[in-house]
Amino acid sequence: MRTILILIKKEFLQVFRNTLLMQILIVAPLVQFLLFPFTADYEIKTLNIAFIDNDRSIITNEMQHKFEYSRYFVNHGLLDTKAEAEELMLKDLIDILIEFPQHFEKRIMTYEPATIAITANAINSVKAGIGVGYVQTVLGEYYEDKYAGLSALVDVSAKLLPVNIYWYNEQMNYKNLIVPGILVILVTLIGAYVTALNIVREKEIGTIEQINVSPILKWQFLVGKMIPFWILGMAEFLFGLFLMKLVFGISVQGSFPVLISVTTIYLFVMLGLGFFISSMSSNQLQAMFIVFFLFIVFVLLSGLFTPIEGMPQWAKYINYLNPMSYYMDVIKLIVLKGSGIEEIKMQISVLSGMAVAINAAALFSYRETKK
Repeated sequence: MRTILILIKKEFLQVFRNTLLMQILIVAPLVQFLLFPFTADYEIKTLNIAFIDNDRSIITNEMQHKFEYSRYFVNHGLLDTKAEAEELMLKDLIDILIEFPQHFEKRIMTYEPATIAITANAINSVKAGIGVGYVQTVLGEYYEDKYAGLSALVDVSAKLLPVNIYWYNEQMNYKNLIVPGILVILVTLIGAYVTALNIVREKEIGTIEQINVSPILKWQFLVGKMIPFWILGMAEFLFGLFLMKLVFGISVQGSFPVLISVTTIYLFVMLGLGFFISSMSSNQLQAMFIVFFLFIVFVLLSGLFTPIEGMPQWAKYINYLNPMSYYMDVIKLIVLKGSGIEEIKMQISVLSGMAVAINAAALFSYRETKK
């Protein structure tokens, strides 16, 4: 035990003396946590729209003016032809074109089907999808206010407009999803990236040889290396939870002790991964590339930006080996949904198994000159 404590003290001294490492541990996560949620915005704040009105009726005129009262739309007025609209869309001057057919008002008043063509610039598919949804909402509100007794706008709004109720994220605020996700990313970086670089750096400067010839067992060296970064990682995580509440107003809905326990397990998975990568790497550049590659794969498959349910089957199979996806599930379930240990026992079991397996691999892969 005394040997491990000495190693922990030595590691803390080494970390605090390394100004670059301290910046990676403190400044970089703070900047990312406070900057990224405000820039990775799922909400489209400005949509440039134009109209082709082949009917020139009172109803189509009212519908066009309806968009002027929405803060999301910039109305570029009427266009004469689709060729003109295509030219403007090609220059990115308009995002959405709304086209009313001839005899639109007549069909409305005589209960005949009436279709409004909505054309969106789908170069940015996310913006196009959200923008069309906004357009349908505005047209639906007009239908509800003016013509709730009619059934003609079947392609724009349902006959009975539904009441939308969103559980666990009532305001559909994207920050409720992205902020806990950023916290997961920071914990991952601290666990894997910093640990890998720290150990490889000792290889490069030669201090690792001094440890190898000393009477220290491999498991003692592993534990002595991991504990300081586990402490720093947990401190970053707790500080992130504090900022999440203070800046974004997001509080943990579920059990705080359970959240801390699962984070502890996940950190040991990442610390073991970092140690394993450092054992396989000859220099910091190699370790950096390996961690960066795995990190990109982990994030893209984690479900933060793309729902896992919508991924192809082969990606789901790969995701079984992605520890970040399990921890991301835990964060969402505990922070947003208030789930208990019963609902996340599968994720806990998998992460625990991963922690044992990766740390065992790290222990056996470490090569020392003295057995």
